[in-house]
Amino acid sequence: MYNRQPLKTKLITGGIILAVLAYLLILSKNNNDFNIYVQASADLFKGIDIYTALYKQSYHYYYSVFFAILIYPLTLIPYYWALFIWLVTNAFFFYRIIRILAEYFDLTLFSGKQKALFFFLCFIFGLEFIVGNFTCGQATICILYLSLEGIRFVFSGRKILGALLIALGINIKIMPIVLLPYLLYRREFKAAGFVVIFYILLLGFPGLLIGVDHNNALLTSWWHSINPMNPEHILDEDETSFHGLSTFLSTLLVERTPTQYDLPIKRNIANLTLAQLTVVLNVVRFMLISFSLYFLRTKPFVTIKNKMHRIWELSYLLLLVPLIFPHQQVYAFLFVTPATSYIIYYLFTQKGNASKIKYNTLLTVLSLSYLACNISFLLGQFNAYYVHFKVLTYGALLIIPMLAVCVPQLKEPD
Repeated sequence: MYNRQPLKTKLITGGIILAVLAYLLILSKNNNDFNIYVQASADLFKGIDIYTALYKQSYHYYYSVFFAILIYPLTLIPYYWALFIWLVTNAFFFYRIIRILAEYFDLTLFSGKQKALFFFLCFIFGLEFIVGNFTCGQATICILYLSLEGIRFVFSGRKILGALLIALGINIKIMPIVLLPYLLYRREFKAAGFVVIFYILLLGFPGLLIGVDHNNALLTSWWHSINPMNPEHILDEDETSFHGLSTFLSTLLVERTPTQYDLPIKRNIANLTLAQLTVVLNVVRFMLISFSLYFLRTKPFVTIKNKMHRIWELSYLLLLVPLIFPHQQVYAFLFVTPATSYIIYYLFTQKGNASKIKYNTLLTVLSLSYLACNISFLLGQFNAYYVHFKVLTYGALLIIPMLAVCVPQLKEPD
């Protein structure tokens, strides 16, 4: 009998691709953050310090010199088509993220409907972050892809290529640096060494095109702008839309006079000095980073081949990224989606094994986390209140205890 399923699948796939392309064509009319990238890229070859210059009147460029060179060809075509190419590229990266994450899970346990529901739930949990990245023309999707694909290559034997992708991600924006100590801990010394080598090469390469002195001056200026110990990154309240630990603790522990952009509602429970806040922030960061040992679960320099264990520990490390680094916007929380995907998979597969209390508690906390992470998308008319009280950060922090109790079934390490 003729099987119609492949034809149906092809039609659905074709419809999704066309819908995505139409959506991206509409988004390409936006004057979003990608405009900052291309303006900085163009200024780079004019000898301008792209880290002190202001773009779109009041915004700084925070990405690498190499990234500005990488996207330079897009400055040579009309902005609409440059943005469209960038968005299509990121749509492909997002597709690869889905495929890479799916490889960690045993989807043969699911029926066709269960599999569709699983992907749907994973997608809607990260919907605000996904939409935010595309509407803002941001690079977070690209960086998360480089991180996941790089790890995939490293552990599948293509260590040099994997190291190159991870180094490129770190070069573009420092956030994937959390993967370097992870590689060392998992005895991937060759890959870790090549990450460092490639990173240094990517820092120095622009000097071949713009001159060594200009490149060195830019690298110094870049460091001054992103140094996490800068006072503005400790308080981290230059923009009301910032989230993460630095902003969260600043609003909670420091009293300040509201600006014209703040709501006249008290939100602090203490009034620490900048020095005291710095200590508290770094202690909390250290505690969260140290908690990664709970997920690693082995002695140092032991290789783990169990895929569920790998995605569990990786999920926590990636979850830390938007929390511990300053200056994070909503779209940066795309890094929490591997963790939420893992938790959703755990709930699908452990329904009959986990106790009723544990299962129902996880469902409740996951629902609260979902609401906190997507409330601006669901009920945007009250967005000023969500931003004022940093509701998104609460949602991300709720993921940590859920991930901690969703322990995978582990095999003995080799």
